[in-house]
Amino acid sequence: MSIGSEIGHRARTAKAAAADTFDPVFSGWNRAAYGLGILCWLAALGYFWIWWCQSAHIISWTAFVLITLVLGWITLVPAYFILIFLDARRVSPRARLPEGRVAMVVTKAPSEPFAVVRATLQAMLDQVGVDFDVWLADEDPSEETRRWCAERGVLISTRKGVADYHRATWPRRTRCKEGNLAYFYDHFGYARYDFVAQFDADHVPTPTYLREVLRPFADPGIGYVSAPSICDANAAASWAARGRLYAEASLHGSLQTGYNNGWAPLCIGSHYAVRTSALREIGGLGPELAEDHSTTLMMNAGGWRGVHAVDAIAHGDGPANFADLVVQEFQWSRSLVTILLQHSSRYIAHLPWRLRFQFVFSQLWYPLFSAFMAVMFLLPVAALLTGHVFVNVTYPDFLLHFVPISAVLTLFSVFWRATGTFRPYDAKLFGWEGLAFIFLRWPWSLAGSLAAVRDHISGSFVDFRITPKGKQRQHSLPLRVVAPYIVLAGLCAVAMALASEAAAAQGFYIFAAINLSIYLSVTALIVVRHAIENGLPLLPQSHGLRLATAMGLAIWFTGGMQLGGHGLRSLEALSHGQPFVSFTETQFAVAGAGLGGGKTRITKFRLKWNGFGNMGRDQQGV
Repeated sequence: MSIGSEIGHRARTAKAAAADTFDPVFSGWNRAAYGLGILCWLAALGYFWIWWCQSAHIISWTAFVLITLVLGWITLVPAYFILIFLDARRVSPRARLPEGRVAMVVTKAPSEPFAVVRATLQAMLDQVGVDFDVWLADEDPSEETRRWCAERGVLISTRKGVADYHRATWPRRTRCKEGNLAYFYDHFGYARYDFVAQFDADHVPTPTYLREVLRPFADPGIGYVSAPSICDANAAASWAARGRLYAEASLHGSLQTGYNNGWAPLCIGSHYAVRTSALREIGGLGPELAEDHSTTLMMNAGGWRGVHAVDAIAHGDGPANFADLVVQEFQWSRSLVTILLQHSSRYIAHLPWRLRFQFVFSQLWYPLFSAFMAVMFLLPVAALLTGHVFVNVTYPDFLLHFVPISAVLTLFSVFWRATGTFRPYDAKLFGWEGLAFIFLRWPWSLAGSLAAVRDHISGSFVDFRITPKGKQRQHSLPLRVVAPYIVLAGLCAVAMALASEAAAAQGFYIFAAINLSIYLSVTALIVVRHAIENGLPLLPQSHGLRLATAMGLAIWFTGGMQLGGHGLRSLEALSHGQPFVSFTETQFAVAGAGLGGGKTRITKFRLKWNGFGNMGRDQQGV
């Protein structure tokens, strides 16, 4: 059978099986409410953009286009998530299990303690409702490991001493899980099994995991099944783990269920399942550290489809501390951009247009997010140093038109969480950890993206670090972990100190002060939480952290002095354009009374409610 006819056969079979395999997330009144939310969102978008795109707002076309791009990212990118989640589907509990030979395999790298893997293996042995084998893919199993596995019927796959599986390149790379998995599939997986569920060492499946992840394979066109990566096992002990957990809960649940309807659910490397014939057909696991993403891309380019099993639950460890989170952000962003630059071109052409868009957007997510965060940070700095504003609008008028979009998106988030599709289902929407994570991640994902570009241009090859598993504490916090945030806060202080005296940009003192406060606060948060979670003294013990503390205090003092001298005028400038409330009172004192001196302007803080009687006055201004 030709590839084209095979893909057509899979598509016809998929349509016949879809009714039994999936249940819609939104139906009846829920779908009507979602439609109403979309109408409100479109109305809010129209209200904002019709107002924004007025020629009177343009001072410089370059500045206007730049700000418009930033606002487009903030207001229009949510359309991707809103529209995809509209047709979300989850695997039905009525879906039948496929017939075939099944295995579960967990990987173990040399740096991962067996105590961590043991919990995962035991949970695999406790699966219900399915006949299967359990495998450990261990690079160099100890005698204790071999004995424990033999007593419980766990099979072992090891590439020890096999040079062909200790290469420097993917996927048969040394000292990583991908090399262990490649050996397992080549020697056991393809020949013995029809379906394999593969796990990282620390991800412990619930008893019904295997049953849930196998259901979609009843459709012969399904080549892989993804599952939520819930890294909450150490959430109580690590604020860094909670930050990632809360920020990505909608990705691992809601968005992935949206991909079930004609898109491509993304495998997450901590655990997913494959049809071995499909994996063999595409040439095995994909390249790069983000092999989960490259494998997903190769599966779809090969004509295979995927399903997200949102109820296949396993719990793993998140980053144990902030240093581990930094490593993850840097390595994952670097790997995804590397896939974009070095591998995607071979596969993208074989995808339908919607999947081309999805994969390119996914691979560009880190650099786009990081770049726009950097631009938003630099805008107040540039305004203060140049003395120029970017558009001819008042801040109150901007808020009046922008707040409706924010309100609608907030309500959407609450609505999505209420569907029970967040993973974990009870993830916080407005936790401080998730908010801090947004500001903390972008410098590292930007650095990772730029490193991938450098690697591509220079042809360099860099090793990676495996995130520590288990109860391994890091007793020192490197200066390089907090240095980017000290630098960002320092830039704000320098901009405030060297700011132009031009009145037009006075309002940006407050924005620069807010950024300075944010990045000094997150620096203190990193240091203090690291000390608390690792049982260390709160006062910095290393020379590097003492230096960071001294620099932070100097930046705080400089920013405070500048805000004290310019804050009231900045507040006055920001509030210009609305008649309801005033924050300052300006008086003029005669300088050198009786000597022909001029008048000195004195601005004092005075909060006053003016009421609605002055709404008709001119509210225009820069």
